[in-house]
Amino acid sequence: MRKRGNATIEFTLVGIPLVFVLISTIEMARGMWIYHTLAYAVKEGTRYAVARGQNNSIQLAQSGSTPTTYNDVCNAVVQAGAGLLREDLTLTFHSATAADVTTTADKCSASQTWPPGDSAGVIDNQPGQTISLTGLYPFVSAISMFWPGAGKGMTFQPLICKGAGTLCLPAASQDVMQF
Repeated sequence: MRKRGNATIEFTLVGIPLVFVLISTIEMARGMWIYHTLAYAVKEGTRYAVARGQNNSIQLAQSGSTPTTYNDVCNAVVQAGAGLLREDLTLTFHSATAADVTTTADKCSASQTWPPGDSAGVIDNQPGQTISLTGLYPFVSAISMFWPGAGKGMTFQPLICKGAGTLCLPAASQDVMQF
């Protein structure tokens, strides 16, 4: 009886699922890392904004009486989100009275203040007002290369962003203006 080659066949039968499990574990860890980094960054951006309302005399004295802008909050989010690409990060700014603003972190306005305020109808930067920040970040998994016919990636519903086949990991933070 010839038993030559059995080890090769057995390794192939065990090795293929083992490699898939290994890649799946790595991709799951990468997805969790991206999600938790995004959640932390969005929370830090919200904390940055709520601590810098129109009545915060310390912040106004340090910045030369310039109010916080969308760009300031975007920079706080990007700085806290180590490894998140600025051009891929989509942020939605929500306040009680103003319309929601959705933008990528690399295109945040440096001239518009957020939260809006200082007018008769818009008082979102006053103490006690609730503001929230939502972030979306794309996650393209390497597992999709094993899926027959997947092409560039698999389509996940309903969290599609930046083109078909890209899963977006969401994170949101809500807080009350402090100053």
